[in-house]
Amino acid sequence: MNVSLRTRMLLSNIVVALIPFLMFSIVSGSIFLDHAQKTAEEHSVQLIHQVSNSMDVYVETIEKMVNYIQLELQDTPFFTMETEGASGWESETDYIRSVLENVANSHREVAGIFIATKEDLYVSTGMSRISRDPFQNERWYREASENPEEIQLISVVTGRNIVTNRSYSIDDVFSLAKAVQDPETGEVLGVILLDIRHDIIQSSINGVTIGEKGFVFVMDQEDNIVYTPVNGIVYRVNPKWVKAMEPMSVQIQGGSYQIRSELSPYTGWRTVGVFSMDEVMSSVNTIVYILFTCVIISLVLVVIVSFKFSRTLTNPIFKLKRLMKQAESGDLTVRFNFQHNDEIGELGQSFNHMIARIDQLIQMVYVEQENKRTAEMKSLQEQIKPHFLYNTLDTISWMARDYDAEDIVRLVDALTNMFRIGLSHGKDIITVKEEITHVSNYLYIQKIRYKDKLNYVIHVDESLYAIEVPKLILQPLVENAIYHGVKAKRGGTITITGVPEGENLVFTVQDNGAGMPQEKVEELNRRMSERSVLDEKKSFGLFYIRERIQLCYGTGYGVHVESALGEGTRVTITLPLYQKPKKFDEE
Repeated sequence: MNVSLRTRMLLSNIVVALIPFLMFSIVSGSIFLDHAQKTAEEHSVQLIHQVSNSMDVYVETIEKMVNYIQLELQDTPFFTMETEGASGWESETDYIRSVLENVANSHREVAGIFIATKEDLYVSTGMSRISRDPFQNERWYREASENPEEIQLISVVTGRNIVTNRSYSIDDVFSLAKAVQDPETGEVLGVILLDIRHDIIQSSINGVTIGEKGFVFVMDQEDNIVYTPVNGIVYRVNPKWVKAMEPMSVQIQGGSYQIRSELSPYTGWRTVGVFSMDEVMSSVNTIVYILFTCVIISLVLVVIVSFKFSRTLTNPIFKLKRLMKQAESGDLTVRFNFQHNDEIGELGQSFNHMIARIDQLIQMVYVEQENKRTAEMKSLQEQIKPHFLYNTLDTISWMARDYDAEDIVRLVDALTNMFRIGLSHGKDIITVKEEITHVSNYLYIQKIRYKDKLNYVIHVDESLYAIEVPKLILQPLVENAIYHGVKAKRGGTITITGVPEGENLVFTVQDNGAGMPQEKVEELNRRMSERSVLDEKKSFGLFYIRERIQLCYGTGYGVHVESALGEGTRVTITLPLYQKPKKFDEE
């Protein structure tokens, strides 16, 4: 309900037209997607089971080969020899080596055969030890000895004390180890180790396809990859996904994949199938694109027809809305012109009457407020003059009793100059030079009164003297500094400065007097930042200055107070440097 009327009309027509299309698209798309997913899943399950069975048969064949070697050699004295110099060593090892060579040559997948005895002796086909470390410390020997009845599959063959003399890498093979036992006592006499090439696993895996992006790989019980085709996805597969009881759908490198696996109870290895859901969805997408195209064409036709019908109703409403926006931004000269006398025409006429009445009321309020604020300022001006005159006459009376007539003349001259600048022939705007002269005379008078208890310094750049400012904006601040700062502390110094800062003219009146608590400072600044009723009992001079400045320049300028208890007060006045003040003639 927050959208435009035209949009609502368009949307309602679109919804009515698209409901049958959407229902058909959703139902047919869901059925086709479900069928495609089931087909892909069944195909992947069959392929994974096929690869797993092939590996089981292959490993079972290798185990039979090891059993043959074990039966062939278990009665030879080789396993009881303690050193390579024992009697018959050469003949026995030659015989064993020939047996191993025959086995290796008849099975091309066997990369090497290595037999180690409990006496730390060995014989092999193209394999030798690296150091004299005991074979009993090797993982393959230890696991075979601890489980003599079972065959041990080792997928990672790095870190062994064995090196091959044949042209194959340890990354291209996995190992199969089985213990040789004494047929009578069951004692482990040694271990047979075979390095088996990945060729048979590779041929089994490469013989199956799961789409263009799908693949199959094999993992052992310790989550090590036994074999995988080259791709950049397999190493991003989390083992937790593989071991899940149900198929896992995951995101890998921006693609959607489903992961299935089958654990072989014979080898303990897990055959993992990864197939791309994006490929499954590609065929569905074709149908979706066709349906989507039909929907878009229907949508375009519905929009065109609905737009033609709705514009006759909504154009006048939009016009009235635009005029309301203009009136809201302050333009009260707008009027609604419409030729028809329907409901919208009557609404437009009411709008015209309302705007005219609002414009009339605003003009009345503006004139009233201007008159009120001007009168208020005149009243404030008149309140300050007798207040200061009383204090000055009190000073003259005091001096007449304690000083000669010459001093009184000087004091009266200063007072005369103050009155002259203060009245300014009825002008509300004076120059910076006149304002500084006025406040200098005021400070001179107060200096005569307070003697050494009051000192003052005035620093104002002479280049600022010709700038026009509202009159009497510094004297109330100096008066506050004397009576609430210096006098309260029984002595002090008042410093007046005037400097340009960027595009502003900044005056400061600072004293080292009694200061104010932070709470009072914050209250003063808060009250001067918002429109409030003037109260001469509460910092009357500050609010007087604020009102005069904002009447002349606007609300972006004014007065700011900084003070610390026992350290003094600093009052800052900010005026525009290049903007002339608005004049308010005084009678």
